[in-house]
Amino acid sequence: MQQSSMVLFCDECGLANKATASHCVSCQHSLAHQSQDSERDASPIAPITFTPKPVLEVCAGAALDLEDQESFAPVTASNTLTCDFRPDSVLAGRYQVQEEIGRGGFSTVYRALDLKAGPDQRLVAIKRIQLDKLSSREAIDATETFYREIAMLARVKNLSGIPTYCEHLTDAENWYLVTQYIEGQTLEEYLQKAPGGYLDEKEVIALGLKLASLLHTLHITAPPVIFRDLKPANIMLTPNNKIFLIDFGIARTFTRDKARDTVPLGSPGYAPPEQYGRAQTSPRSDIYSLGATLQTLLTGRDPLELAEGEPSRNPRPISPRFRKLLDKMLSTEPSRRPKDMERVRLYLENNPTMFFLMGMVYGGTYSLLALLNLFLPVDWRAWVGFIWLGIAKSVESIIRSNLKLPDKNPKGMKRYWWLGLLTWSLLLLVFFWLGHIFFGWAF
Repeated sequence: MQQSSMVLFCDECGLANKATASHCVSCQHSLAHQSQDSERDASPIAPITFTPKPVLEVCAGAALDLEDQESFAPVTASNTLTCDFRPDSVLAGRYQVQEEIGRGGFSTVYRALDLKAGPDQRLVAIKRIQLDKLSSREAIDATETFYREIAMLARVKNLSGIPTYCEHLTDAENWYLVTQYIEGQTLEEYLQKAPGGYLDEKEVIALGLKLASLLHTLHITAPPVIFRDLKPANIMLTPNNKIFLIDFGIARTFTRDKARDTVPLGSPGYAPPEQYGRAQTSPRSDIYSLGATLQTLLTGRDPLELAEGEPSRNPRPISPRFRKLLDKMLSTEPSRRPKDMERVRLYLENNPTMFFLMGMVYGGTYSLLALLNLFLPVDWRAWVGFIWLGIAKSVESIIRSNLKLPDKNPKGMKRYWWLGLLTWSLLLLVFFWLGHIFFGWAF
């Protein structure tokens, strides 16, 4: 006997609710607009259906447009399911399976070839959830995770660093999420293959800059998207050193003034305390996870190993400045962490050496131009000096722009800029003094 139920998934926490519910039973978020959508669209989402094992059909879910992020299109029957997910088997008459590439949680991930993508025949990743192998509780959790990931990927599609959502497919016993295939390896795999099992600080900072920039982009979307599960296993590194975030299953939108999250989710050691029910997750929650991730890459130890007293695999100590940043990012109190990801990015990017060099650029440019004063009339030298100052500032600004450094020296970096400037000024004075002594140059 076939049983089915129509449900509404809360677009705030992802929980399944009865179709007649006006508010989410868990987080009390209003479902009124979703009920209206269901009346207009006839079916907000495909029914969850449990059947015996006769003939199974694949159902193709329509792609979610950004303009329609809060409801799902009706699911319609498609091709007969003949895919057993062995190499060269075909799902829905379209996706030719190549091999299994990952497994975790409720799902198995396969690489497949899209036979209908035209001449290019692009590669895709298929995440398969086998409902018949899950308990009732696991099926509910898998349901929430599956549809939350679809909604989030649709919301952030076209963003660099996020796999492109293609479509979702369902049958009586399986759900499938089809996305862009990302060639490369996870940072977890990359770390395991690294000599000594750790990365040097310079490489970790470079990866941190890319991750902070990508997460900042998510945080400034409207409404903000909190990833909530940042860890080396959920970060892909491509052969050309690009970064992608994978597995948006527990990502959520940020609602200001909300007291706490409905569902405590995350990876032990990488998830901040507030993610376990103490308070609502916010952009600062991802800052904590990024700090834990960078610390793991640098030490070769995950947070739980470090908490148990395992020593770092990296024989070099963490630089005081980077240690200070990690300590702030890993504070148990969200208010003590950096305010946003842009602050983290600037701190990682703005190392003292760069600002010392900027001071050297300014001082060096001015010094070289000042040498022209030797060939100018004495009464010109005073006012021409202002022109040299302007040119030196322009040269510095161009270099700052190319290096993506801020126009103004951030707090704590000014002294390094002045040190660079004074270094060149001292060299200039020594040069002129020697010229005055040996060649009689006039100042």
